[in-house]
Amino acid sequence: MKELSVLIVGAGIGGLQTALALAADGHTVTVLESVKEFLEVGAGIRVSPNSSRLSLSWGVDLDSVKKEISRGNRFVDWHGASLLECPFDDVKARYGAPYYFIHRADLIDALVLAVKKQPNITLRMGTSVAAYDFETPAVTTSGSERFTADLIICADGIKSAVRSAINGRRVDPVDTGDVAYRILVPAAPLLADPEMRHLVTNSWAVHWMGPEAHAVGYPLRGGVLYNVIIDVTHTTDRGAPIGLDEWRSEADNAHLVERFANWCPEVRKLCALTGTYLKWKLADFDQLDRWVHPSGRVALLGDACHPMMPYMAQGAAQATEDAATLAAALRAHDDISTALAVYEAKRKPRAAYVAHNTRVLQDWLHLYDGSEQERRDELMRHDNSNNPMFWGFSERKDWLFGHDATVLQDQPIPSSPPKPDPRASVYHETAKL
Repeated sequence: MKELSVLIVGAGIGGLQTALALAADGHTVTVLESVKEFLEVGAGIRVSPNSSRLSLSWGVDLDSVKKEISRGNRFVDWHGASLLECPFDDVKARYGAPYYFIHRADLIDALVLAVKKQPNITLRMGTSVAAYDFETPAVTTSGSERFTADLIICADGIKSAVRSAINGRRVDPVDTGDVAYRILVPAAPLLADPEMRHLVTNSWAVHWMGPEAHAVGYPLRGGVLYNVIIDVTHTTDRGAPIGLDEWRSEADNAHLVERFANWCPEVRKLCALTGTYLKWKLADFDQLDRWVHPSGRVALLGDACHPMMPYMAQGAAQATEDAATLAAALRAHDDISTALAVYEAKRKPRAAYVAHNTRVLQDWLHLYDGSEQERRDELMRHDNSNNPMFWGFSERKDWLFGHDATVLQDQPIPSSPPKPDPRASVYHETAKL
């Protein structure tokens, strides 16, 4: 396709990756971001090879970022018993790129640096979009500026202001029943504790699973910090709940220590090291009717069209894949409308499958002790399609990490892991097995 002028609304990971992907093909890109400056917010992010491979190909300098290379996913029960290790020792050789643990702010900085090196990308901070003209297409900002383009990509997140208009009906985020605690603790106390040191020196993503909650921990910034994400059900969350109109609130560790007082020593010690932390609402929604406006000139990307729970650590990766497939579709087709239709057709099933499997994991990770928990632990021992942990089945892991989003070919989708017996699920109004 000829060189296009493209507007991207939103300079999150998806928006910046899209700018890089399209600029690499010679398109002129303007990115509009509502905040005035990027702040060091958030915590760790896991950058899997299906994403890092693309970032590296677009000139993102990840070598200069303080990071860790993931050794794999380790699953432990809330009593401290190790149940499963999914090693990633062969990830770079097998999938063409490493699996990183990176601070989200450091990843954004690396993306912004790569964007600023591209002469055909303009990043406009402090520029909020107030209205869309889908037919031209164009946007008008809150400052009454008007931007026109050949194509507009809306990467404005789960609270997208334009998703409902594109779908012709209101589409609001739906509460998932869980809330996430995002925590950073200094690594020094862990290194000084013989029982905790291994969490920093061996860079596994450790998953502690228990009744109505699970925790994930891994080192960051070359072992200076330890990142902890704790997900709990609303019914067992302690302290003030997040308000109906809130997306995050601050909490203190007294509630955290109380909530996990009966868990294994590793989790208890991590909770004790925590000061104040952010509590985030976890939301998603069902698959959309469409990602592309009927005009064929405006499309959604990333969390704006397929938000997912963090349990597979694939939200940012799937947005990055969106960017690669969009660029490939524009290369393959001379008509923008046709290219966007191909982009949606290729990306929608894969993103929906990943989102579905975050919900499957949600059920398995939060079981009470009992017969279904015992069945889960047994199933985890076998590398087959019944393994309830997504990465525990090699075929599914290959499908996830080995995907080349730049190739516009259909890829058979593997079967999802089975769901637990509904009677054991903490998300059903039934007795627990």
